[in-house]
Amino acid sequence: MNWIAYTKGQFGLSWKVFWRNRRSTFIGFLLPVLLNLVIAAPLRAQEIGGVNAAGYVAVGLLGLALVTSFVNLLNSVVARREELVLKRLRGTECPPSAVLAGQLGAGAVVVLIQALVLGGVAVGWFGAPLPADPLLLLLVLLGGYLLFSVLAVALSGVTPSTESAPLVATPVLVLCMFGAGVFTPVAGLPDWLRGPAGALPLSPVVRGLRTAWFGRGFGPETWTGGPLPELDLLHGWTSAGPSLLLLAAWLAAAAMLARRLLRWEPRRG
Repeated sequence: MNWIAYTKGQFGLSWKVFWRNRRSTFIGFLLPVLLNLVIAAPLRAQEIGGVNAAGYVAVGLLGLALVTSFVNLLNSVVARREELVLKRLRGTECPPSAVLAGQLGAGAVVVLIQALVLGGVAVGWFGAPLPADPLLLLLVLLGGYLLFSVLAVALSGVTPSTESAPLVATPVLVLCMFGAGVFTPVAGLPDWLRGPAGALPLSPVVRGLRTAWFGRGFGPETWTGGPLPELDLLHGWTSAGPSLLLLAAWLAAAAMLARRLLRWEPRRG
């Protein structure tokens, strides 16, 4: 068998396990969709930065979907390690990279479905426009997914058991949910919180997604401020440049941590 065949097998296994586990299905798929209906829908009549506020939050929830995929992947990697699945797989002909690629591929398809659902609701119900720059949108979405996937693999190495996985994943989820501008602009936070909030791994993802979707330079917007100027494609990439650089820096750091911390066997040996 070649690498693609092994990866396809791991993809199919991870896909089935995800949809058969009610907890992972709720956290990894339904949570961002339900938050979209509960939090974003009531904002349809408001604007922020010159765009529909409900669509603004919906795109932020698209970024949050990457964090919920992180939670599921962290739980999954730790569980497979503690149940000796990873140890057995590493002892076979299946390449270690194919094991991880299969899991990450299954999560990527789930995120893509979420993006279609959240985007469809934003455009069809909230009245948001179609993405101004689909290429930039896909790039930021892919970079954000890789970042949080690699971060999950890295943190699995310091998670001692399946029971302790929520203790590691929940702080990341909460910090990103309330500090990265998913529901409210980072510029609207107290001065002492803006710097740390803007440096969170999800913050550049959310800013980049909104810039790509609405064609405006997001970051300085507030609920009471005026509309942000519209950008053409070239200036949209220029505006998203700092976010892309910060995203790349986080991804590089997460990759180094994953290479150093990933464990294929339980701590008990």
